[in-house]
Amino acid sequence: MKEDAYPIHEGGNIIMPSETVGGDPDKAIKEADHVITREYFMPAVNHCPIETHASISEFDATGKLTVWTPTQDAFGQRINLHRIFGLPMSKIRVISPVMGGGFGGKIDLVTEPVTALLAMKTGRPVKIVYGRQEEFASARTRHAAKVKLTMGFMNDGTITGADETMILNAGAQTSATMSVCWAAGGKFFKLLKTRNMRFKGIPVYTNTPVASAMRGFGSPQQFFPVSSMINEIADILGMDASEVFLKNLADPYEKACCDGESFGNFKLKDCVVRGKELIGWDEAVKEMKESAERNDRVRIGVGMACGSHGTSMFPFMPDVTGITMKMNEDGTIVFTTGTSDMGNGSVTTQCMMISEVLGIPLENITYIKTDTDAAMSDLGAYASRGTYTSGHAALKTAEIMREKIADIAVKLLEADRNELIFSENKVRAGEKSVDMSQIAEYARETLQEDLSCSYMFHSTEGPMSSGAHFAKVSVDTETGEVKILDYAAVHDVGKVVNPMGVSGQLEGGISMGLGYALTEEMKIAENGRCTSSNFKAYHMFNAAEMPPIKTDFIDSKEETGPFGAKSVGECAVVPVAPAVINAISNAVGCQIRRLPARPEDVKCAFSQK
Repeated sequence: MKEDAYPIHEGGNIIMPSETVGGDPDKAIKEADHVITREYFMPAVNHCPIETHASISEFDATGKLTVWTPTQDAFGQRINLHRIFGLPMSKIRVISPVMGGGFGGKIDLVTEPVTALLAMKTGRPVKIVYGRQEEFASARTRHAAKVKLTMGFMNDGTITGADETMILNAGAQTSATMSVCWAAGGKFFKLLKTRNMRFKGIPVYTNTPVASAMRGFGSPQQFFPVSSMINEIADILGMDASEVFLKNLADPYEKACCDGESFGNFKLKDCVVRGKELIGWDEAVKEMKESAERNDRVRIGVGMACGSHGTSMFPFMPDVTGITMKMNEDGTIVFTTGTSDMGNGSVTTQCMMISEVLGIPLENITYIKTDTDAAMSDLGAYASRGTYTSGHAALKTAEIMREKIADIAVKLLEADRNELIFSENKVRAGEKSVDMSQIAEYARETLQEDLSCSYMFHSTEGPMSSGAHFAKVSVDTETGEVKILDYAAVHDVGKVVNPMGVSGQLEGGISMGLGYALTEEMKIAENGRCTSSNFKAYHMFNAAEMPPIKTDFIDSKEETGPFGAKSVGECAVVPVAPAVINAISNAVGCQIRRLPARPEDVKCAFSQK
C-alpha cells in the first residue's frame, strides 16, 4: 500500500477504494458515553474441497468447444470462454457434472482456459487435475483482512455509531475482490439497528495466491470484528453479552440506514433467545465466573456471536434461474435446470418443491442439470441463492405444469377446477380420481402434445438470513490448549423445506468456522512459497475434533420466499469464529482479535490480561 511499493499491476496496488455512509457516524461517536477503537486480523484460508480443480476440454471437427468441469457457474464460464477465445456461444458448451465441494472456490475460471486452449491447439481432448499442492498455490483463497473498527456506545449498551475500515488482500489478481469488498461493506449495515455507520474498503494487490469468493463472501471478515467488539463492550459495561446483542440487533423489516433496503422478516433476536436456552447460557456464565474466581488453571469460557447474509444477488444484478419441465408418457416428470449443485442439495430441494406442488412422489421426478446447451440460464451457485431463487424457479414452473394438468383433469373427472386435489400421484375430485399416467396418455393420444413448460424466475427482493451461535470452551491457561465442550446454533431460514439438507449445511458450516477460528491459515514464506500446501500442514477440523452440536431453526416465514423459505448455506459459517473466540476471550479475561487463535496466542492473551 505504500506509495513507493513495487507495482504488481500498472496503476498501483490499491485497486478501488469504496465508501458507504448512513446517518452521521462522526457526530454519533463524538456524543457517545464511551468510544473504543480496535484492530482485527483474519488470514487467508483455503476452500479445501476434497475434489480439487479439474476440467476436460474437447474441440471437435465442427469447431465446437465442450468443457466438462465441476463449476459453480457454468453460464458465467461460457461467457468468459467466449470473451477469451472469440467463439460464438453456440460453439461453446459447458457441462458441470457432480461436484466434490465448491464453497465459492469453483466460480472462477482456473483450469478451464488451459485445457480449452490445448484442446484447440492439438485437436485432442485434454484433461487437467490439480494435485493438492497446486490447489493451495494456484486455485483461490478467502481474502485475508485487516479491520480497524470504532464504536460509540452509551452506558446502557446502546451502540450509537460505528466506523470501520477494512483492508482486503486480493492476491495477485483482482478476481471477485471488488464484489467481496462491496458485499462486506453492505452487510456492515445489515445486522444492527444503529443508524449512524460508515464503511471504507481498501482492496490491495499482493504477490500471493489469488483471493476470491469463499463461503460467506465478506461476511466472516465483517462479523468477526463486529461480534468481538460487542463482546468487549459488554465486558467494559459489566453487562451480559447476550443482553448487549439483543439491545442492538435489528428488528424484522428493519431498513439499512445507508440505502433503505429491507432486511425482510429478520428474526435474529428470536435466534438469540432460543440459542441461550440450548447452550444453557445462564448456567454456563455462572460456571465461567466461578472458574475465574477460583483462579483455576483450566478456565471455562462461554461466548456468542451473530451474523447475517443475503439470499440472492438482488438488487446488484439480474438474479435469474430458468427451469424447463415435461411429463413423460407414464406420468413421471423430468426437468432441466442450470443450477450447479455442489453437494448442498439445491437440486434435491427443487425436486421436493416440484413434488409438493404436483403431488408426484420424489422417485417419479428426475432432472438434467447444468448443461449450457440443454438448460435455461442460471446465475450460478453462489450468493446463497439455491433455495430462494432456484427453488422459486422450480416452484413457479411446477405451478404452470399444475395448471396444464388441471386442464386435462377437469375434463376426465368432469369436475370443477376448485375441487381438484393433487396427491399420491393422482388428481382427485371428491370420490373420483385420475392417475398421472392417464393425464399423460390423454395429452399424447387425444391432444397429441407433450405436457411441457418453461419459466425464468428473477428475484425482486433480497431478504437477510441470520443466525446466532454459542460456544462453551475450556482453556488451559498454561498451555493455551482450547477444548470446545458444547456448541449451539440457531438460524432464521424462514420455512424449513428440506430439514436434513438445512441441518447438514449448518453442521458443515460450523466445522469450517471452527477451523477458521482455531487452526486454519494460508502461510506464505519470505520467498513467496506457500508452506501450508497439504492437509498435514494445513489443519482442518476433522470428525474426531468436532464438539457436540445442538442446532435449531426459528419457525418463521419469509413472505417473498418459496413456501416462505430463505437461505442458510453461507450464513452457517459466519458467526462461528467470533462465538468461539469470544468464549476463549471471556475465559482468559482478554479479548483476542486475531485468527486463528492458536495455543501460543491464547497463552499470550492470558499473560497480558
